[in-house]
Amino acid sequence: MTGVHKVSVRNSRNSYSFVLTRNITLLCGDSGRGKTTLFDMIHEYNRYGRSSGVSVSCDKKLVTLSGDDWSSELSKISNSIVVIDEDSQFIRSIDFVRAVRGSDNYFLLITRNYLANLPYSVDEIYEISGAKNKKFVSIYKGLKRMYDHIPAGKLPFIPDVIITADGKSEYTFFKKEAGRMGILCVSAEGKSNIYSKLKEYPYKNVAVIADGAAFGAEMPNIVGLQRMNPNKISCFSTGII
Repeated sequence: MTGVHKVSVRNSRNSYSFVLTRNITLLCGDSGRGKTTLFDMIHEYNRYGRSSGVSVSCDKKLVTLSGDDWSSELSKISNSIVVIDEDSQFIRSIDFVRAVRGSDNYFLLITRNYLANLPYSVDEIYEISGAKNKKFVSIYKGLKRMYDHIPAGKLPFIPDVIITADGKSEYTFFKKEAGRMGILCVSAEGKSNIYSKLKEYPYKNVAVIADGAAFGAEMPNIVGLQRMNPNKISCFSTGII
């Protein structure tokens, strides 16, 4: 299953409109914003159809998944959008990670906690905006992209240090370019190590280079450091996210 899928879920009290573009989407945010209500509405629609008072518009089937028998149930679902609420602890398991990797479904995961085991895009982390007419709003807007070179004139600062997520082609490229500008370039040897590597340069201007398509789980820690060090840490993606 690929492509862009528009979803509308409504009843007399609530209306949800959102678009899914990747196989993993996170719906986060504080309690009381309507995350679980969305799950319940879809669940009721699947059980009772139109008599539930819920209407669903989507080019793919929307299904909910929960319970201890989730693995068996998921094996029967194909080419659908699978919605899972935050009470389902199995979404943090290795078995679930493996199931997602081998699935042709899209997954909408409702959670207050980021999921370190799953590779999801920075652009696919949302919260709910609106009262009755609810929409998904991206939490991390405007992550600047970097493709062919280091556009020093466009950075919020001239970095003292560039940290890359990997230690291979990405590091080799940026080390060469950074060397021409007299900038130190180091590899974190993996995206999960970027946070600890950043803390090694507390008084430096640092540019982080990572693949935004799989960097979603790392963003809370990085953003936290950005807030503690305003205008000293900036994140860039090496690809389309």
